[in-house]
Amino acid sequence: MMRKFVVSTAAMVAVAGLALTGCASNAGSDDTAAGGAPAPDVSCETPAQNIDDSVIDTSKLEGEITFQTQGLKGTFDDFFEKQIADFEAEHPGTTVTWTDMGGDADFDTKMVTQAANCSMADVINVPSSTVLALSQADLLLDFDTKAPGIGDKFVPSVWESIGLGADGAHTALPWYWGPFITTYNKDVFERAGLDPEVAPATMDEYFEFANTIAEAGKGDFAIYGNTDWYLLNQWRNMGVEMMNADTDAFTFAEDERALEWLEQMAALYENGGIPKDSIIGDLDQSKAFNAGNLAFGTPNASFLRSVRENNAEVYASTGVGFDTVPEGEKALFSGQYIGVSVTTENTPLAVAWAEHITSAEQELAWVNYGIETETTVIFPVATEALEQLTDVEVDETDAMSRARAIAAESAQNATAYAPDFYVTGAVQRALVDNVNLAIAGQAEPAEALATAEKEMNSLLKRLLAD
Repeated sequence: MMRKFVVSTAAMVAVAGLALTGCASNAGSDDTAAGGAPAPDVSCETPAQNIDDSVIDTSKLEGEITFQTQGLKGTFDDFFEKQIADFEAEHPGTTVTWTDMGGDADFDTKMVTQAANCSMADVINVPSSTVLALSQADLLLDFDTKAPGIGDKFVPSVWESIGLGADGAHTALPWYWGPFITTYNKDVFERAGLDPEVAPATMDEYFEFANTIAEAGKGDFAIYGNTDWYLLNQWRNMGVEMMNADTDAFTFAEDERALEWLEQMAALYENGGIPKDSIIGDLDQSKAFNAGNLAFGTPNASFLRSVRENNAEVYASTGVGFDTVPEGEKALFSGQYIGVSVTTENTPLAVAWAEHITSAEQELAWVNYGIETETTVIFPVATEALEQLTDVEVDETDAMSRARAIAAESAQNATAYAPDFYVTGAVQRALVDNVNLAIAGQAEPAEALATAEKEMNSLLKRLLAD
């Protein structure tokens, strides 16, 4: 279980910030309540049924709750408004009010502060770092106790890897995500003498292909330089041990595989395989890929929509393959979650809505909505929904069709990854900024890794001490 995790940087900032909010402990602030979950330190009374060992009865629903998403209003209004209307019609006397908060650098802090002040929405949609922050502060409902079996519908390897609450309790439901894939320009491959129908299957092949493209001298680039999108996943695929077994310190500086990755990237940069202006370039590399002279695109299927809309010729020559996951390893799950506030006063309705919106039927409905409206390419975590996606006939000549099929297949064998909860905010910046210096030849690779590790561990220790 992942309960061994300490709080990620952003999460630790948020939890440390609780001391500044002036929140009084709630009246039931014993360590645990009647054999149930730990009582949170909040400014209101926590309903006893939310932290004892009873199961929530959702057979009779009434009253109101608030559902808050992250950055979805304005794009998915039609979908959520219909979902809410249908749910309310099915359960007369209930009201679900939808709100939304855009993600920013202070999102975790805001959410934890809201939870401690008892002003957080009843049901929330948050990313992994926020789930960890709220879980470590005991601010989310324990689904294992309150809704036994609610996780049975999800991919088992994902569900088993996200027990973030006390004693490994599940405090959040996985909702949607974008499995990593490999996207590449077949024309660039062909100009370099590579087989345009074969994507790299391993990280060794990935760098072999990239070097071949750089050495071909055809005016093409191999890799986009901004590593925010793919560094963590590529290190995982190379077997880099980013953290120690207790996940309380970063340990990658002495890992030969991390050094090998960075030396390969630096050599590619020096040999012209990486665009000079891309190291600190736009996170969205679709513009660079759309130019037609970049070999590898973003490892997320959603980016293909931009290619299709902006350069039909490049889209037609776009190949799609599986991510470079080592044989025997699982794909990296990094997605969005649904949680219920431990202080909600309408727990039955909150749990029922959380279960409804993460059901296989609703997850699949949202996937299909994204396809029909061409707004996004997302994937469910409910096994039944994924199975239906893999049963769809695939057009092997269409990049998005193939990408959906590959991602859906990969998603059925995925797991959360500890460093993904830690390498956020300032910790991520410390890593990426130092790596960038080495790629650009402004620091020795070994020195850059050592500096990054030192800075990242310093952040962890300082924030933990607070």
